[in-house]
Amino acid sequence: MPREFKEAYKNKTRAHNGNLGEHYWQNSGNYVIEAEIIPGSWKIIGKQTILYTNNSPDSLSEIVIKMYPNHYKKGGVRANKIPLKNLTDGMVISNLMVNGEVVNLNMDASVSNLAHATKEKNKNSNISVSYNSTFLTLEFNQPIPPNSTTKFSMDWETEMPSIYVNKIGAYDGESAFMGYWYPQIAVYDDIDGWDKNEYTGAQECYTDFGDFNVKIKVPKGNYVFATGDLLNPKDVFSSEEYSAYVLSKTSPENTNILNHKTTSKALNSEATWFFKAENVRDFGFGVTNNFNWVANATAVENKVVSSNIVYSHKDEKNLRDLLNTQNKSIQYLSNKLPGVAYPYNSFTSFIGVPEFDGMEFPMMANNGFSNREISNNLMTFHELAHTYLPHWVGINEVKYSWMEEGWATFLTFKFCQDFYRDTAFENYELNRAISSYNRSAGKQWETPLFSPSNYMVVRNMHFQQSYRKPAFMYLALEHLLGEKLFKICLKTYLNRWKGKHPTPFDFMFTFNDVSGKNLNWFWKKWVFEYGYADLALTKIESSKVVIENIGGLPVPVSLKLTYANNKTSIINNSPEIWSSGKSNILIEIINAEDLISVELVTDTFPDVNPSNNLLEIKI
Repeated sequence: MPREFKEAYKNKTRAHNGNLGEHYWQNSGNYVIEAEIIPGSWKIIGKQTILYTNNSPDSLSEIVIKMYPNHYKKGGVRANKIPLKNLTDGMVISNLMVNGEVVNLNMDASVSNLAHATKEKNKNSNISVSYNSTFLTLEFNQPIPPNSTTKFSMDWETEMPSIYVNKIGAYDGESAFMGYWYPQIAVYDDIDGWDKNEYTGAQECYTDFGDFNVKIKVPKGNYVFATGDLLNPKDVFSSEEYSAYVLSKTSPENTNILNHKTTSKALNSEATWFFKAENVRDFGFGVTNNFNWVANATAVENKVVSSNIVYSHKDEKNLRDLLNTQNKSIQYLSNKLPGVAYPYNSFTSFIGVPEFDGMEFPMMANNGFSNREISNNLMTFHELAHTYLPHWVGINEVKYSWMEEGWATFLTFKFCQDFYRDTAFENYELNRAISSYNRSAGKQWETPLFSPSNYMVVRNMHFQQSYRKPAFMYLALEHLLGEKLFKICLKTYLNRWKGKHPTPFDFMFTFNDVSGKNLNWFWKKWVFEYGYADLALTKIESSKVVIENIGGLPVPVSLKLTYANNKTSIINNSPEIWSSGKSNILIEIINAEDLISVELVTDTFPDVNPSNNLLEIKI
């Protein structure tokens, strides 16, 4: 266990049984934002206040403010290629005040992308400023004390990418999705202190929970779809739209609220949309004046969830029955796996991305259409599954993307099997992932899962380490524990850490605790060491088949035995068969004298090298 984690357990902010420690703390920021959007240029002019509460035991001598749009600033640090047209002046903050004290932002301080930022103390003020590429740091001569709330206010301007990239930006001149768009106080936690990782586009974000009150001004005839509840629907809808909107909140039947042919294109007037969201970790929204909107209501336990699909009319042919799929996704997650009721009042898929891609935000997803129905169905589910991780349970996506993308991928395996049961597509997603995993597994860049995700800048590495490998670890874990116990462990983990920030150890310790098993041998191989899924049948000794674990990972073992009379049988073993740590195991075979072949079954779990999966016995 690294030093910073040991320190947290020593301070009892976290417990070795996977629970929150008796001294667990977490800071929060409540945001009041007013923003004006200018379609076409997608410029955003904003002002906001943040009430930041320091619940930590520490006096904070600095505050870090993330400026994610600086990812598109000329000279900004980034790990991916972006179109030249997307280069901007980044985010410009002005009139920054802290508890009424004006902060001088015009100091001659250098921006540093790689070395330490230049820090110039303001001798005439309590507060000094230093800049990095995608965040600034306020340094205080008089630190912010524990158990106190500090008010930050500021004006700012930025613009979204004019060409969609990094899962946000413009679809065209009339529609765009706004993500990572406002100044946000970084996370200060008990493991790393301040999150001072640059936003390079190679990873997502780590954010605190807070309340958002957001007013978004757009030219009238534009519609806004956002995180949270719309507080002023009568002010922004026509009477017909409002009636349809109200009906959609309670009716299980599809209600067409907007049609791109009938949306108003009023000139020289504006509308302000007012949204409120409580205890969420981010706020995203889409703006359009040419999309369609269909919605209905789906019941979950003792409440009704508003389900919405907002999409470009150009993609009408690909819509099919996607709203029904979205509702079945909500029901599956609520009632089957993980079996935790959908925690919010609504979910909206905003679909206009000019490529097949998706990105989750609280209560929303920003997706693209494929011309394949199954791909659209599974994309919708995958992004909706992220409701639980990283949004309801606040995963540090910068360091531990496998703790959220891996779960969404695993859950998509299971949903696909349920949704397409007894059809040719039942194992579509599983087979696709097995094929992709086998192509990339065992390479040098496939580092242990515990390696910080923000070190992954190779695209193949990101997909293997964040999506496929952890998904198969969760699948192996389900084989090991059995479906019933596995589900109990998962639900307990989610309920323990909802609204909090778990680390890999909190996840692993919870499963150890709830299962009543010491799974450290399993975690050691899957999380902390190099390894890949590759078994080999080496020989048959007497009535036993010898299996070598070449890749080293504890994986399930399934053998198909074929006998001289053409009868077959299957032997299944859970990953526990590898718990001794040995690289070779022996499995007893019944009626070995009549056996003509033994084959490793690899259609439900990866195996990198199929050439050593068959033993044929000469009679």
